[in-house]
Amino acid sequence: MSIVFEPSSIGSMALKNRIIRSAFLEKMASPDGLPTDDTLRLYERLARGGVGLIITGMAYVNRVGKGQPLQHGAHVDAMIPAWRRITDSVHELGGKIAMQIVHCGRQANPKALNGTQAVAPSAAPNLYYLTRSRAMTGDEIVQTIKDFGDAAARVKEAGFDAVQVHGAHGYLVSSFLSPLTNRRCDEWGGDAARRLRFPVEVYNAVRRAVGPGFPVLYKMNANDFTWNGLTPRESFPAAHRLAELGVDALELSGGIFETFLHTSRGGMPLDLIALGRSPIVRQCLMTVFRLQKMFIPFKEAYFLSYAAKLKPTLKIPLILVGGIRTPEMAERILETGAADFISMARPLVREPDLPNKWLSGRRVAAQCSSCNRCAGEEDRGNKAKCYARAKST
Repeated sequence: MSIVFEPSSIGSMALKNRIIRSAFLEKMASPDGLPTDDTLRLYERLARGGVGLIITGMAYVNRVGKGQPLQHGAHVDAMIPAWRRITDSVHELGGKIAMQIVHCGRQANPKALNGTQAVAPSAAPNLYYLTRSRAMTGDEIVQTIKDFGDAAARVKEAGFDAVQVHGAHGYLVSSFLSPLTNRRCDEWGGDAARRLRFPVEVYNAVRRAVGPGFPVLYKMNANDFTWNGLTPRESFPAAHRLAELGVDALELSGGIFETFLHTSRGGMPLDLIALGRSPIVRQCLMTVFRLQKMFIPFKEAYFLSYAAKLKPTLKIPLILVGGIRTPEMAERILETGAADFISMARPLVREPDLPNKWLSGRRVAAQCSSCNRCAGEEDRGNKAKCYARAKST
């Protein structure tokens, strides 16, 4: 049997294989953030498709942490029974499911905040939405840490098998760690150790809320891919520190909104990005993304080099995401010890049953062409699905 389908575990959570569905925003919630019948059907399809662990799209921990309209929330107790029917269904189908919790910080879509200004470690612009966040007060920081813990407690009570803290892609936890977006000179910033304090305190709050036996995963950037951003010089020591504290597994990624193509390499749906923007803004965005497209080509497993450098000294399981498209590459990653699990998002949007295809002996590449129309359509308010396939049929 392929190493991809060998049983393994993360903390106390036993998994039937080493394929993880990486978080992908669903855009299927009710206006108040609760899961819907569409949410249920999505996760039932993934459970039937054979993935070892499903990680949900990011769920916001408080209202100012909401990043998109129709994003799921973990901010109120009403989510507990609403998600319980989904976790029960996934378990009945033989699956495991974790919830990713997030505060979107400066990268919130203004449409999600209803006039409230986004917050961040320091006042900083968002060059995609052309907004500017304000710096959080000390009291807001402390309350947000508590909100992460409260959200994690709800995740556990709702029947999830694990919780993942979203500490990547320029959202709030990530932005505290990055020198690009954290220019504070107090106990929450000023040097690498103080920039790490917020992620550490978030993890500690989550761990206290769920207890020692419940798996806590953490997603982080290896590199922001921007001037004065986070690099392995600081991200790798941060990963080791989180491992020492008790994080059960680390998912490695990279990039922020302004360097989107580093996160999701491939195509750029410029027609969608241009909609509803002024001619000057439209031209600027299209120029920037075209330049990124020229210099950031797609290649399979594009974060592999970072994983290969980090894994030999990391004492916890490492999950690698980023452009994994073939069973041969998945096997290579696992057999060489560069990572312990592989995770995919866009391929499972198009083919929820891809793991079962590989398990049955159909050693075919994922049909996902990495066109990124799914992400572009979501930014326009549409649900997560493969729009390239819908367009062609």
